[in-house]
Amino acid sequence: MVNVKSYVRIAEDKKEAWLYLCAPEEGTRYEKPEIMRYLQLNGVVAGINESHVAAMCKKQIYDREVKIASSEKGEPGSAGHFEFFFSTEKPRPEIRKDGTVDYRSMSLVQNVEEGQLLAVYHPAIQGTSGRDVTGAVEKANTYKELRPLTGKGISNEEDPNKYYAAKSGKIEYDGVSKLSVVEVYEIQGGCDYANNALVDFNGDVIIHGNVEAGVTVRAGKSLTVEGVVESANISAGGTVCLKRGMQGAGKGEIVAGGDIFTEFIEYANVSAGGTVQSNVILNSKVTAGDQITLTGKKGLIAGGYVHAMMGVKCQNAGNQSEIKTGIHVGVMPEIMEQRIAMNEEYTRLNQELDEVAAGMAKILRVRQQTGELSEQLQAHLDDLKKKKSDIYIKCIRAKKQVDDLEKIILKSREAKIRISGNVHKGTVISIDDNRMVINRDTSFMEYSSQNGVIVGTVVVI
Repeated sequence: MVNVKSYVRIAEDKKEAWLYLCAPEEGTRYEKPEIMRYLQLNGVVAGINESHVAAMCKKQIYDREVKIASSEKGEPGSAGHFEFFFSTEKPRPEIRKDGTVDYRSMSLVQNVEEGQLLAVYHPAIQGTSGRDVTGAVEKANTYKELRPLTGKGISNEEDPNKYYAAKSGKIEYDGVSKLSVVEVYEIQGGCDYANNALVDFNGDVIIHGNVEAGVTVRAGKSLTVEGVVESANISAGGTVCLKRGMQGAGKGEIVAGGDIFTEFIEYANVSAGGTVQSNVILNSKVTAGDQITLTGKKGLIAGGYVHAMMGVKCQNAGNQSEIKTGIHVGVMPEIMEQRIAMNEEYTRLNQELDEVAAGMAKILRVRQQTGELSEQLQAHLDDLKKKKSDIYIKCIRAKKQVDDLEKIILKSREAKIRISGNVHKGTVISIDDNRMVINRDTSFMEYSSQNGVIVGTVVVI
C-alpha cells in the first residue's frame, strides 16, 4: 500500500505531473503495477513515463519529486499553400549601393514560355490530437484546402496540383487564386512617325527602343519603354515604366491609371492614378493620386508644378536661379467643390425621396379608408413605387461618392512635403488651399498643415 504521505502533483496547465513517494512499511517495497494504479487514482492517466516509475520502484527513490508524466503532443499539421516559380512581388526599381535608383533594370513584365512550371500546390496536412496528463484531448488545428488556381493560359491537366503555362506570354497573379498567362505586344525597335506612329493594344506593351515626337501609344495594362520618350502621347491603364525618361519639349504627355516610374521627366505633362517615382522632374506639370517621390543623388524638382494627394518627398527643390517651382499636396480645390456638389445632390435626393414617400402614404390611406383604389390612383401608386426605387438607388450611389470623397479628404490631411536637401528661394509650398513662398534658401525641411497653417520643421538626417 502506498504511504499516505506520498502525493501526485499536477501542473496548473496539466501538461506535466510529478510523483513524491514516501518509504513503504519496513521490509516491503513498491511494485510498478501498484504505482501505476496510484497514479491513475490521482488523475494521471496519460503520458506516463513508465521507465521512471520502474526506476523509482527498483532504486527505491523516496522523499523527492520525480517528473513522472508529460502531455502527449499531437502532430501540428500545416495549412495548404502554393509554391510559385515566379516573383509575386510588386515591381520596384533597384536601389544601387550609392543610393541612386536604377530604373533601367526594372521590369513590369515577367515572361514565361509554354510548358513552364508556374506553381505547385502543397495540400494541407491535418494534425493529430494530443492529450494532457489527465487524459483530456488537445484537439489539433483543422486546415481547409485553398481554392484551386483559375485563369487563362494555364493548365493542370496532368497533375491537378501542378500548374503549367499553356502558352508563352506574361504572367499575371492577383495574389489570391487567379493566375493567367496573357499576350504581350512587343516592338523590337523604336516608334517614330513613319513606323508605329500609333500603338494601341488592350494588354501590356513593351517598346525596346525610343518613342519619338508625334507618336501615340495606348496600352490597356502596363507600358514599358526601354529608350527615351520625346514629345509623344502615352497612356496606360496600369503602370508605366520609362527606363530612360521623357524629354517632352512642352508637348509630351503621360497618363497612367497606376504608378509611373521613370529616370527623368523634362518639359512634360504627367498624370498618375497612383505614385510617381523619378530621379529628376524639370519644368513639368506632374500630378499623382498618391505620392510623388524623387530619388537618387539629385532627387530634384525644379520648375513647373507638382501635385500629389498624399505627399511629396524629394532631395532638392528649385535651383540657384530661383526658378519658380510649385509643390502642392493634399486636396485640390476641385475635389472640395466635388464634395460640396455631391453633398447637395445627396440632400436633394433625400428630399425627393421624402416627397415620394409622402405621396404614397396619402394613396395608401385612401385604400385603407375605402378598401380599394381607382385605376388612376393604383397606376399613380405604381409610378411612385418605381420612382422611389430609382431615387433610392441614386441615393445609395451618391452616399458612396460622398463617403469616398470624405475618406480621401481625411487621408490627405496627413500629407506632407519632405525635402531632404536644399530648398531654394522661389519655391512655392502649398497644402490644400494654403500657400507659402520660400523667400530665402534653406534646407532639410518638412512642411505640414496645422490648423490650416503651413508649418515648416527641420528634418534630422
